[in-house]
Amino acid sequence: MILSVPCLSFLKELRSQLDVYADYGQLRRDILDDPTKHPGFSLAQNLILHKGRIWVPRDLPIIATLLQEYHATPIGGHVGVTKTLARLSENFYWSGLREDVTRFVANCMECQLIKYESKKSTGLLCPLSVPYRPWEDLLLDLIVGLPAY
Repeated sequence: MILSVPCLSFLKELRSQLDVYADYGQLRRDILDDPTKHPGFSLAQNLILHKGRIWVPRDLPIIATLLQEYHATPIGGHVGVTKTLARLSENFYWSGLREDVTRFVANCMECQLIKYESKKSTGLLCPLSVPYRPWEDLLLDLIVGLPAY
């Protein structure tokens, strides 16, 4: 696979942040020593993969860049939680991915200002009249089509 220049610079930035993260190096060594202790994890190009996707520690600063790129850029298109999550999870994995995407999209000012509500607006409330004496108003709910037993 040939990577474009932005992809190469992104991978370089990712690797530089991962090198500073001590637990990442330890996990990489553990996977090299005994891969059976870490099912679903593998190594490729000095990166840890989780089920074929790049595994990123949750507190890495590059996660904010990933969320920005996959949601808020013109290519990202402010597509909402489901599509942003689907696009991100094709290539990356970290614990709490869904929560982070949901929070990021909920806090996206452009989405809040531009996106419209697709549900039909609710009508006015019609309060029931207050009965003046007992048994003045009687309602029955007839339920049909229930099973015999």
